Amino acid sequence: MEEKGHRDMIIALTLLFFIIAVILMIIILIQPGGEGGLGFIGGGSRSAFGTKTGNIITRLTTFLAALFFLVSFALGYLNSRTSRIDTKEIQKMKEAAEELPAPSFSPEEVGGDIGIDISDTNR
Repeated sequence: MEEKGHRDMIIALTLLFFIIAVILMIIILIQPGGEGGLGFIGGGSRSAFGTKTGNIITRLTTFLAALFFLVSFALGYLNSRTSRIDTKEIQKMKEAAEELPAPSFSPEEVGGDIGIDISDTNR
């Protein structure tokens, strides 16, 4: 049950990460640059928000960039924990396999009952 919640959180954070990245790209492209850039797309919106539009867009960009990094660190941490969980499960499987009894047949007998020859044919 815990693993399902863990995966759901990773999926939700990945979706949030994608949305933040798209919004951040749009805001960066709208910003007027020193040479114009693609600032002409949102150039008219500057007067709609008053004279402090640059500050609003700059603050929004800073906030989204910080959120982008926080979500990416959280995703990295959660994915590293997923790897550890998988490693623990693999270790349990290895221990269980070591406790199994050794096979009681020789390699020549494998597949013999259905007519398959697995002898060394690479020569």
